[in-house]
Amino acid sequence: MIKLLIADDEPIVIESIQFIIDRFIADAVVVGTASSGREAIEKALYLKPDIVLMDIRMPGINGIEAIRQIKETHKDTYFIIITAHEYFEYAKDAVNLGVQEYLVKPLNKNKLIDTLKQLVQLIIGKREAIQREIALKERINILIPHMEGQFIYSQLFNGRVIKELAFYEDIFNINLRYGYVFMALVEELESEIKEEHLKNSFQRQKFYEVFSEELKCMVPCLMGPPLLDRLVAYIPADINTDIYAIRNNAIELATRLVERINKRISFSYKIGVGKCYPIEGFTKSCDEAYMAASFGDKHTVAHFEDIQLNRRPVPDYPINNERQMIQRMLVGDIEGALQVFEEIFRWLSINYLEDIDKIKTKLIEMVIVVKRTLPYEVGENDITDEAYLSYLFKVRDINELKISFINYFKSMLSGFQRYREKELNGLISEALEYINNNYDKDISLDGVAKEINMSYHYFSKFFKDAIGKNFIDYLTDLRVEKSKELLKDLSLSIKSICYSVGYSDPNYFSKIFKKITGITPTEYRSNLSQEVIG
Repeated sequence: MIKLLIADDEPIVIESIQFIIDRFIADAVVVGTASSGREAIEKALYLKPDIVLMDIRMPGINGIEAIRQIKETHKDTYFIIITAHEYFEYAKDAVNLGVQEYLVKPLNKNKLIDTLKQLVQLIIGKREAIQREIALKERINILIPHMEGQFIYSQLFNGRVIKELAFYEDIFNINLRYGYVFMALVEELESEIKEEHLKNSFQRQKFYEVFSEELKCMVPCLMGPPLLDRLVAYIPADINTDIYAIRNNAIELATRLVERINKRISFSYKIGVGKCYPIEGFTKSCDEAYMAASFGDKHTVAHFEDIQLNRRPVPDYPINNERQMIQRMLVGDIEGALQVFEEIFRWLSINYLEDIDKIKTKLIEMVIVVKRTLPYEVGENDITDEAYLSYLFKVRDINELKISFINYFKSMLSGFQRYREKELNGLISEALEYINNNYDKDISLDGVAKEINMSYHYFSKFFKDAIGKNFIDYLTDLRVEKSKELLKDLSLSIKSICYSVGYSDPNYFSKIFKKITGITPTEYRSNLSQEVIG
C-alpha cells in the first residue's frame, strides 16, 4: 500500500484531497495530515510517507524548506506541490528538490487523480523491480557456492583449464588466472560409539563452515566442497606481485585465519599452502598444499616451500584407501570412488615426487587389483586395457597421467554400472517368474528374497523401485487377476477359487477382491453371466 501525507493550512483542501484519494486512487492510503511545515517534517519522520502533497505557503516553515528537510531523511519520497498562486520564484528550488508536479489551487480533480495514479504506478513499479532484484540476488547467492564447488571440483578431477574461465571470472567477480591453494586438513577421529561419531561429524561440519565464512571475509576466494577430511580454497593473486611477497602474504593470511577460527571453534586441523601458479597449475598447488598440511611441523600453518621432504621416509601405501575405493565401486558410488582415487593419486604424487614411472607401476597394480575384484564380464568385455597401457607408457607429464587415468577409471566404473544394471534386471525377472509360478502358495517377501539370494530389506526397496509397487500390492493384484479368469468357469465355487489363488479365508478373499475391483466375486460372476445372456 502506498502511503500519502497531506500538508496544507486549509482544512477544506485536506478534506477534498483525502476524499479524492479514498475514492479514486487504488493501492493508496492517507496516513497523516499536517497544517504547517514543521508538523509535516515531524510526521514524515515516523510515518515515512511515499508521497507528500505539500502547500508552499504555510505558517512557520514554508513548503519548500519542509521538502528540503524531509528529503534529507527520506530520499525516496515523492513530492507534489499545491499552492494558491504560481510562485515562479520557487520553481528552481522545486526542480532541484525533484518535485514531481506543481498543482495550482483550486485543484483540478482530474489533474490530481492522473498525477497521483502515475506516481502510485511509478512507486509500485520500483518496488517490484527491487523485489525482483532481491530475489535474483538471493538466487545468485544460493547458486554461487555450488558454482564455486563445481569450479574447484572440475580443476581437481579434470586438471584442464575451464574453457569458460571468463564466464566464471564475471560471475565471481574475481581474476582466476593466477593464484594458490589453501587446504584445511582435519584430524580423523573415528569412534565406535554412535554419539561420539555424530559429535565428531558435527564438529567437522562446523569447522568447514567457520573456515569458509572467515576466509571469505578476509580475501576474495573460491571455496570447494568438503572432500573426505579436507577443504580446498583457491585464492587469486596479482601476477605482477613478487612471488616471495605472495608467499609471505599467504602465510600471514593463513595465520590470521587460524586466529579467527580458533576464537569460534576448538578443533584439530592444519592449513597447508601451495605455491602460486597460473590456473593451469591448480592441481600442482593443491598437491603442494596437501603435502604442507600433512608433513609440516607442529605449527598449524605450513607453506610447501618451508617443509623438508627429502628427510622424510616413505610411509606405507594406503591400502585401506584402495579397499574403500573398491567398496564404493561395488555399491555404485562413482563420485565417492573418484574422491578416494584422488586421495591415492595425491599420495603417489607426494611420496614418489618426480618418479613418474613408479607412479605408473602403482597405478597398473591398482588396475589389476580392481579388475580381480570386479565381475569377470566387466574386465573382459568393457575395458580396452591394451590400448590404454600402450598409451600409459608414453605419458611423461604427471597431470596428463592423472587426467588419463581418471578417464580410464570412469570408463571402468561405467562398465561396472552397466553390468550391475544388467544383473539387477536379471534378478527382478527371476523374482517375477518365481512369484508368477507360486502365487497360489503361501509366499512372502522374505521367501522371494531368499530365492534370489538378496537381503529382505534390500529386496523390498529394490522390488518397489523396479516394479513401481510394493511386493504385497503386486501379489494381491496378480491373485485378483487370476481369480477373475477362474470366475468365468461356473463349475468352480468361490471357495475353491479362493484356495486356488493362494488365500485360505474366503471372507478375506471377498474383501480383498472388492477392494481391488469395487464389487464382490459373486457380483463379478453375476455381471459376467448377464454379459453372456445379453
